[in-house]
Amino acid sequence: MSRSRTTHKQKKDFSLTKKSQVLWASALLPMLIMLVVWLFMGVFPFGRNSLMAVDFGQQYIGLYGFLKETVLTGDWSGLFYSFSKSIGGAMIGVWGFNLISPFNLFYILLPLSQFKWAVFLTIWLRYGAMGLSFAYLLIKRYKALSYNHLLIPVMATAYALSGMIVSYQMNPIFYDAMIMLPLVILCLEELIDGGKPFKYILVLALTMLFHFYMGYMICLFIALYSCYYAAPKLAGEKAWKTKLLDFLKPLWRVICYSVLAITSVFFLLYPIFLNLLRSKGAYDSPMTFSFALQINPLDILSKLMIGGFDNDSSWSAGPNLPNVYIGALALIGFFLYFTQAKAHKFRKAAAALIGLIFFVSFVNEFVNKIWHMGQNPAGFFFRFSWLLSFFMVLLAYLAIREGKYLSWKGLVAGIIFSFAAVYYVSGQNYTYLPKYQPTAVTNYVNSHQLIVLIIALLIFGALAYYAWTHLKQYRETRICTVAACLLAIPVFLYLLNKGFLLTQVSLTLMTWLFVLVYLALRPKNKWVGLALLAMTVFELGYNAYLSQVTLAYTDAYKFTDISKNMKELSDVIKKKNKAGFYRVGSSFLYAKNDPFLVSYPGLSSFSSNMEKSTINLFNSMGDVGGNAATFYANGTPLTDALYGVRYYMDAKNYTTSDIEKHPNWYLFNRNATRSDLKDYYHPIYHNNRFTIYENPNVFSAAFGTNTLTRNIKFGLNNPVSNQNIILSSMSGANRKYFEYIGIPRIELINMQEVNENGHRIFKRIDKKQAGTVRIIFTPQTNHTYYFQAPYSLRKSMGNVSIMLNNQWYHYSQSYDQVQLWNLANKAKGQTMTFQLQTSKEDQLDLTNMALVRADQTAIKKVLQERRKQNMTVTKWTNTLVKGHVNITDQSNVMMTSIPYNPGWTVKVDGKKVKTSEAWGSLLSFPITSGKHRIEMSFRPQGLLIGLAVSFISLLIIVFLKWRDHSQKV
Repeated sequence: MSRSRTTHKQKKDFSLTKKSQVLWASALLPMLIMLVVWLFMGVFPFGRNSLMAVDFGQQYIGLYGFLKETVLTGDWSGLFYSFSKSIGGAMIGVWGFNLISPFNLFYILLPLSQFKWAVFLTIWLRYGAMGLSFAYLLIKRYKALSYNHLLIPVMATAYALSGMIVSYQMNPIFYDAMIMLPLVILCLEELIDGGKPFKYILVLALTMLFHFYMGYMICLFIALYSCYYAAPKLAGEKAWKTKLLDFLKPLWRVICYSVLAITSVFFLLYPIFLNLLRSKGAYDSPMTFSFALQINPLDILSKLMIGGFDNDSSWSAGPNLPNVYIGALALIGFFLYFTQAKAHKFRKAAAALIGLIFFVSFVNEFVNKIWHMGQNPAGFFFRFSWLLSFFMVLLAYLAIREGKYLSWKGLVAGIIFSFAAVYYVSGQNYTYLPKYQPTAVTNYVNSHQLIVLIIALLIFGALAYYAWTHLKQYRETRICTVAACLLAIPVFLYLLNKGFLLTQVSLTLMTWLFVLVYLALRPKNKWVGLALLAMTVFELGYNAYLSQVTLAYTDAYKFTDISKNMKELSDVIKKKNKAGFYRVGSSFLYAKNDPFLVSYPGLSSFSSNMEKSTINLFNSMGDVGGNAATFYANGTPLTDALYGVRYYMDAKNYTTSDIEKHPNWYLFNRNATRSDLKDYYHPIYHNNRFTIYENPNVFSAAFGTNTLTRNIKFGLNNPVSNQNIILSSMSGANRKYFEYIGIPRIELINMQEVNENGHRIFKRIDKKQAGTVRIIFTPQTNHTYYFQAPYSLRKSMGNVSIMLNNQWYHYSQSYDQVQLWNLANKAKGQTMTFQLQTSKEDQLDLTNMALVRADQTAIKKVLQERRKQNMTVTKWTNTLVKGHVNITDQSNVMMTSIPYNPGWTVKVDGKKVKTSEAWGSLLSFPITSGKHRIEMSFRPQGLLIGLAVSFISLLIIVFLKWRDHSQKV
């Protein structure tokens, strides 16, 4: 008896040891592959490149700085609202989309100057976590330790390094859901099998908490997967009604417990939903069904090739193509599932149906929008494609683990499909699939032909020897295989010499053929198995390398310089500010989320949850708003005052010597021009690289005005009229503070002006020479002059050089409506030359361009009068603004520069007053003459309802747990 117990214990210990070894291998293999990939890419800590690319550098890293500041300072008001989000905005959606991840602990613990380590670790460890969770699913649910142990880490790596995961690495916020999915599926299967629901509720709730957007997609996939897993219940000899009830009963359990899981985190999800209605939901994106295809279905084949992703065509323009690469072994294994896996035929049929649903989702816009919450995403298309990759890899494992031989018919069919797919892809033009192998490889082959010949003889000689010794019982097959190996040598050398052999398409074909032959022969030789492993590691790693190497990455050491300097400037302003409420503008930026990075109330922001009304307001004023972002580039004295831009940061010019002497400096380029800056602002601080200016003549958080001003409706593409009507309404004088003046002289070089359907077009005459449009004028007054940049010019921005008086003009290239670019101030009698030049665009559309003159003296007078009704702010946080005001005129409305949100509550003299939305964007409320105390407080809309629903859901879960425990007793 004792010996039996000892033997059982030994077996259990061995099993635990083997399990832990396999789990470690599954986590470490994708991590090691990515280390090698990043080593070749020169990524920190192996080189200067951080992993911040695209949205990571432009959006997320700033939010991580805000996360750190919010947690460590204890000012948790930033959980709900922040004035670092443009001119202010609700934060619950930002937290739910970007910041609720256990991996973000690195950003909290590490100093801002060491964020380069946090970036590296949070991405690297997530790859390991994805491999680990997938392997755990295989071991826990599919008894993977009873089969080939090596197959577990291989398939886990195929999932962790699948196409969308490695190509959308600049969106690490997606990765938590990819870690959680295998755990969700594990608990889901247990639930459908009749198990307890509590693990499923917990795991799904955490998934929704970590990332509600990806969690939503997982919920859709749960619906499909549940039908797939429960499909065998429709089989048998029972009556159809009974079988249908047996099928629907576990699905009903899934629905009920899924709702319970989701409602348990309703305290977050419901406020997020309401916030989305004011941000992403405010965009016009109708859900209309159409049978039209949004992509060519056959083009998806290109995404099965190694390296089917690049920066030029694969994320920003769209709709592009779904990233579904999973490697040769997993891809072929997926197809074998339907012929070789020990699975019920109904389950196989359901798997095929799910594959069809994903295919329709890729090619049909309406179905695609369902996965994306009813909207086309702004870049990074087909964000749900990783779910198909997961499903394919899982099914592939179930087929390959059986160890069955691939039939000769299957081998022939696989070879035919492989060549057909490669033939189609080779005939198309994809920027991510070059027609020739890397030039360095071809050059090496041509200069080392003897070495290449020896390698070819060794490779094909070994294959021929293996076939000759292991295919003795198949005489004809053996002879044919050996002959094919010998014939392959000259073909190999010819294709390699001409630059065709090692293209991505050719390499993909070779991996497919190798896997097909391997599965057909199933050789017992361990070296062949290791060769398969090495090939899989190579193709997954090479795909990751090619998918990431074309992206532009922020220099890790320069980012340290960015954070250091921005923090210094922000701290100086906080220390010097004596006026209460303020905002900060700047002529430069690293990213639009700089205010988040070091926590100051800026006016620039980039967030998927940016309120559409704020973007519209910026556009209406002739400033930069669009694509979920704002940037205060084109300020005027009026907008400075309205937004309370008390401080302005300006970057000094740098020299070539600065670049050479300071390789770790990030040298900011200006994105804005303010010729009138020194008329309104005076310097209060400077160092060798930056100057900070202060303008005391601005409004604080609110000021008194009249109903006429509050009720203004702005016109599209007309900032001159919009600013005029604001000033006229404030002053009661109907005059043109901003007025159009004629362009006295336009000089054309290699350009001709034509009128096409009312559009003012300037076309290049000689397409081989640059074309230039020069606007030449001499100010007749000391007023400020602006160029009204038409929206039609935006599409040409990347190909146009703009200069003012032979100096580069600083401006922002991204905007969604007409802009007002500052050209001159106090330049009476000085000839100004504003030049637009292009050598790439055949024509420039300058419809609605104009010169605008602003009477700054008259504008100052109106603003000075309004400042008498200015609110004095005595205390403010992200969610609370307190102060007092003395209304001495007929003002009956308090206008604020705070974006309207139903979550804001306003009290005047302790009594709650009704708020309204002014200008389609800003918070306003009624006021009367005399002295008043004002308090504005914010609480996320829907928070209390969300908390109540979550509390009820948790009570239900506790009751179910108690009842389950009572039944056991």
